[in-house]
Amino acid sequence: MKRSAPPLLKLCALVLTLALPSLSHAALVTFCSGVLASSGQSFVNYSGTSSGLASGMYRMTLSQSGSFTVQNLQGSWNGLAIGAFQPITGSATVSLSGIIPSGLPPGQSVTVTLFIHNTLGQLVDQSTTTVSVSGQSPGWNKVWTATSQGGVAAYAKHYVGDFDGDGTEDLLGVDTNGWMTMFHYRNGDWQWGWSNNGSPSAGGGIYDYRNNLVIGDFDGDGKDEALGVASWVTLFHFDNGTWNWGWSSYGSTSDQLFAHSNGGGYLFSGNFDLAAPAQKDELVGVSASGWITLFRLNAAGTGWDWLWSTQGNTAHGMYGYRHHLRNGGDTNGDGKEEVLGLASWATNFHYVNGDFAWGWSTYGANHIGGVGYPQGPHDALLTGNIDFVDGRDEWFFIQRGPTASWAITEDWAGSNFGWNWSNHNFTPAAPFIGDWPLANNGGSNASYLLVRAVAGQPKHLVARRTFCSHRDMRMYVMNNPWANY
Repeated sequence: MKRSAPPLLKLCALVLTLALPSLSHAALVTFCSGVLASSGQSFVNYSGTSSGLASGMYRMTLSQSGSFTVQNLQGSWNGLAIGAFQPITGSATVSLSGIIPSGLPPGQSVTVTLFIHNTLGQLVDQSTTTVSVSGQSPGWNKVWTATSQGGVAAYAKHYVGDFDGDGTEDLLGVDTNGWMTMFHYRNGDWQWGWSNNGSPSAGGGIYDYRNNLVIGDFDGDGKDEALGVASWVTLFHFDNGTWNWGWSSYGSTSDQLFAHSNGGGYLFSGNFDLAAPAQKDELVGVSASGWITLFRLNAAGTGWDWLWSTQGNTAHGMYGYRHHLRNGGDTNGDGKEEVLGLASWATNFHYVNGDFAWGWSTYGANHIGGVGYPQGPHDALLTGNIDFVDGRDEWFFIQRGPTASWAITEDWAGSNFGWNWSNHNFTPAAPFIGDWPLANNGGSNASYLLVRAVAGQPKHLVARRTFCSHRDMRMYVMNNPWANY
């Protein structure tokens, strides 16, 4: 017969259970950014924070693993050295320090793990950060870096265009708190221009369209306009120091731009047709039903002319690419931009004799001039003229993510695209563009833009990455504009 435990033992077990510190599964140490320091340099990372631990005695320990060993790795919890049990109450600041050994090539990294145990030896929290060796990939000069989190770097999204017609491209920044501001690159810095100052109604209400602006010089006046796509489709012109309302669909669901851009459809711009007026940009609309149509703003600015359409023809060469069509740049230097289709094949289409004709294609190959295709789902492909060599746009492939290590530019070489600059053209291959780390280094996925920041110069590369409450934003230009990038 099974005998029950004596009442005294049951009471002791209950008291012991109540006395045990409860595990705080919500506890989490977050390091806002990893460490990026030169080989042979000592470092301190003050970005760690923690909250959610129930008051009690805890012990913090560190471990590391990677391609090298951080020397004299130490941690601090609210100023107290990590390694012994100590009373913890409320939130905490966590810091790490150490020395990166000398003689290491750039890009190598170590993962540092912080463990928190309670007095029973139970693991309460486990958090990681990285320590990486900084470096410099030849070919690019850094010409600007954000020094303030309140300027252009503070904005969550940026649109590129020459909105005031001065020959340089501006950044139209959009934040999530109601602010929209235009920035101009002058005297070596991105300076504040027009702003709605947090008023969603300023600038003709352009802020309401902030999530989907299509930029182009649609009226041929030498200035870029912003076409806002929402339940209404509205064109905004920047004149007399502010945004002004131009053409609009006024909510008409029968309007063809609306039909091509809503319900899963999308629009993109480019100068695809050199027929008069050659200076105007057109719109390619791809509807959810599979129609692909080319539009141009009419001379009066009161509506959009229908230039060409597949009219739903599933046999047209562009149809199979309808989910991923984009501006492919003017890669052959004929003055017209191409449409690039990305699917299992990558294919360029040229607007010739009133139709988009098939041009270059991978024809199913798994690379473009040596760059693996398809790209990773988060990798970037930029188009723009980044050198003075040939007057043609380049393709700039940039890997993104926590382990990113590749950046490559390519030019049209007459029958295919050919590899030009790459961070892997040099030994050792530093996983950087200039001193910009391709890997996240504790931040979120980087975003990239090409912008003609200086009139008469090639495009500059703007790189941006977010670390908790601050953002790292820098701008680069090739160090030899007459080299073939």
